[in-house]
Amino acid sequence: MKMISAVLILALVGVSSTLECYSGCNIFTSFKMGEDEMISTMGNETQCDASLKKTCATGEVCMIVELTMSAKMTVEVSGANVTSDVDAKAIYSECGEEYEMTDETCNAFKVGYEQGINADDEASFSDFDLDCGKVDACTKDCLISGAGRNVIPATFVLIAALIARLM
Repeated sequence: MKMISAVLILALVGVSSTLECYSGCNIFTSFKMGEDEMISTMGNETQCDASLKKTCATGEVCMIVELTMSAKMTVEVSGANVTSDVDAKAIYSECGEEYEMTDETCNAFKVGYEQGINADDEASFSDFDLDCGKVDACTKDCLISGAGRNVIPATFVLIAALIARLM
């Protein structure tokens, strides 16, 4: 009987799997200017940096949030200011304890993204709005993209810091 118990324990330990997550990663899945989809111009923002791939700690899940943003973007083109409506969709993932989206958490996302886009030297943004989708507490197949980026944009480091402060 002791032998069967030991085999069962070893089998259970062998079956348990680790949960991988791109922790602190943000990717854009859509970026429209007016009616034109511009996601192909954002190559570095559509994949997670390989260094962000982590094994979540015991008791943690991979929290995945879908976000929808809109703003007016003004850029200088041939000496004239041109303003376009911008609509974007993004996915953010992070290892952590399961939580539900609250107004406070959504506001942290909004502040982080707004500060990030306002740091852009080539464009100015106004009328920024962000809608937070539901939070998915992923426990299986949680990697939101393949690795590809070489650097972590400061925008998303700021977002991660703001969210971590709330948790």
